[in-house]
Amino acid sequence: MRRRFGAVQAVDGVDLELYPGEIHALVGENGAGKSTLAAIAYGAVRADEGTVAADGVVGLVHQHFKLIERLRVWENVLLNREPRRGWTVDVAAARGRVSELAASYGLAVDPDALVETLPVGIKQRVELLRELDREPAVLLLDEPTAALAPSEIASFFTTIAALAKRGTAILVVTHKLAEVIAYSQRVTVMRAGRVVGRHVTGETSADEIAREMVGGEVPAVAARAATTPTPLLEVRDLSARSATSTLAGATFEVRAGEIVGVAGIEGNGQSALADAIAGVVPFSGELVFDGAPLSAGDTPASRLRRGIRVIPQDRRHEALVLDWNVRDNVALGRQRTLALAKFDAAAREVIERFDVRPPDPDAVVAQLSGGNQQKIVVGRMLADTPRLVVAYQPTRGIDVGAAALVQSRLIEARNAGVGVLLISFELDEIFACADRVLVIAQGRFVGAFDRADIDRGRIGSLMAGHA
Repeated sequence: MRRRFGAVQAVDGVDLELYPGEIHALVGENGAGKSTLAAIAYGAVRADEGTVAADGVVGLVHQHFKLIERLRVWENVLLNREPRRGWTVDVAAARGRVSELAASYGLAVDPDALVETLPVGIKQRVELLRELDREPAVLLLDEPTAALAPSEIASFFTTIAALAKRGTAILVVTHKLAEVIAYSQRVTVMRAGRVVGRHVTGETSADEIAREMVGGEVPAVAARAATTPTPLLEVRDLSARSATSTLAGATFEVRAGEIVGVAGIEGNGQSALADAIAGVVPFSGELVFDGAPLSAGDTPASRLRRGIRVIPQDRRHEALVLDWNVRDNVALGRQRTLALAKFDAAAREVIERFDVRPPDPDAVVAQLSGGNQQKIVVGRMLADTPRLVVAYQPTRGIDVGAAALVQSRLIEARNAGVGVLLISFELDEIFACADRVLVIAQGRFVGAFDRADIDRGRIGSLMAGHA
């Protein structure tokens, strides 16, 4: 199989076989060609060379959702397959069908919820249910657990394993090597559009796969500096509501030169917290930054000028203009402080520092992999030495090497005196980076741990709502 996009050879002579009843993992760095290969197998992208043969329906759950935001869950799941009563849609039957489907796979959703109000993890369930309703013989999953909380991942793979036992051939495109080792039977490794490794999963290791992915050793996360941080952001009795979550009475602080991790299941107030700090939703309570209050009436632009940067969880809708090139996206939000003549140099600095591929300032962002898009967002937010960075899921959907690079850059910023509020649904990321950990559940902070006192079991229990 071969496919080229302009000067980029995305897939270069790849052969792949999937068998009924098998979970097959496809791994590789961002830009390795994994998602393109899956899209070719599904029929969404035409190959330049090669053929696809499948015995039955092929389903694909996209990393970037293909949902109609203003429709309800049942309308998205059953689009063009709605049960009818005469000339009209049988709404009661449709709701019942989606509820039954969700229950049978352990994927709880509200059939009547508007998709635009749902957190990312629940939207992913809707995508999966839409494909499961078609009873696919082959199911392709592109980064399926990127938006799931740790407590949801085991349940998700229990569902997938049950589906495989029914005879479905399953391909999981992922960067999470622990999941590859735990749940797949075979693994194929891609790098630069080619297959560089094929393994029976039980006969390999995460370290071997990681080395094949990056062509050498995985970059280490940068070490911490021994600093005595001072208060930078003070949050007092903060309450706010976003489109997908509610925050109630949060009180904490972030000091200059430290990373404070927020651990919690998605939809428990994290987006409301990030949006309040960014200045995009009203709030009550107090936000004090560098000794001066942040008003609920302040604009996001004024907070940018004060040195506050927010890396949003949804890069495609909240951080990038996909039709623009890399150069213009790196300059986005900095137009008043960055001279036009310096746009190119700024873009090249981000490209080099974050290993954006292809290394071309003129590349259109929509044509880049999700991981390279994320590198651009993080690179832009860390440019010009910010004072405070709110990093919301900064490594969502990116491979192990890119994630280590992003985490290293956040720690480097911390060591330079930047305050970092790290909101992540990946406990391993929280534990790797955070100096202190706050646990959030049902919109409230329910626990706090210094780094030396981190207890994975206790944090997991608090996240699940067990005091």
